[in-house]
Amino acid sequence: MEIRNLLTFIEVANLQNFTQASKVLGYSQSNISAQIRQLEEELGVVLFERMARGVHLTQYGQELLPIARDVVALSNQMGRFAQTESEIEGVLRVGVVESIFHTCFESLIISYARRFPKIKLDLTVDGTMRLQELIQKNQLDVACIINDLLPQSQWNRFYDQKVKILLVARREHPLVKKGSIELSELSQEKCIMMENSSPYVAHFYHLLAMEGVCIDPFLTLQSAHMARQLIRQENYVSFLPEYTVQDLIQQNVLCELKTPGYEQWQSIQLISHLNKVETRPLLGYVEEAKIALNRLL
Repeated sequence: MEIRNLLTFIEVANLQNFTQASKVLGYSQSNISAQIRQLEEELGVVLFERMARGVHLTQYGQELLPIARDVVALSNQMGRFAQTESEIEGVLRVGVVESIFHTCFESLIISYARRFPKIKLDLTVDGTMRLQELIQKNQLDVACIINDLLPQSQWNRFYDQKVKILLVARREHPLVKKGSIELSELSQEKCIMMENSSPYVAHFYHLLAMEGVCIDPFLTLQSAHMARQLIRQENYVSFLPEYTVQDLIQQNVLCELKTPGYEQWQSIQLISHLNKVETRPLLGYVEEAKIALNRLL
């Protein structure tokens, strides 16, 4: 029984689609079908029900899946048993939200590349919801997101740390001089907001709706880095994770706008698919990411 066939079986089971699995693995669709057929013939059972819109595991396939993962993981360990980190080759597909990318990813890339010089990093910088979607589709191996704490029954969560989400403006802004403000006062301000798909932005808009407050941002961005650059120059208000502006707050360039009775927290998390095999390059990335995040947070 070939390990290659088990790897293909795992990929098809995760994606429930032969065509998508062929794209991920770099095989033709006919090659994927042949490998699965060979595995089924060796085992003497049918592993997938072929449907018009995809494939689904049979009972035999469901029973084989955890065994196949264990066999592949053991094979990886054996194959790399005598290898040093500097000798391991491959590609690691990583995702990161933009705000983390701009604050600590540079040091993470450098430290990881020193440990695993032959591993190529395939990087995706995007919003939390998109990164979670790519993890679920097995198009990313690991991602750093900001969201409510995800359940470990559905995700591999290697790291989580709560962070505060702040309303901020530059020190000279008239609202800063008031000491504290009501959320309703924001309706009269020029607000810069992150895209609506950001979980913490969605929470904030929900809160505003509950309070009967409507704000119409004059600018919506994907980049927290750009937002902080703008609010330090003009009398704008923005709603950002604390780690993106904490240096400017410490320098007294920006200030948090206090809103009585309101506080929001989210969690920075390192996640992978629940069924993802934890290879040495992946776990090494997690170790280096934890170091970088702990320095930041």
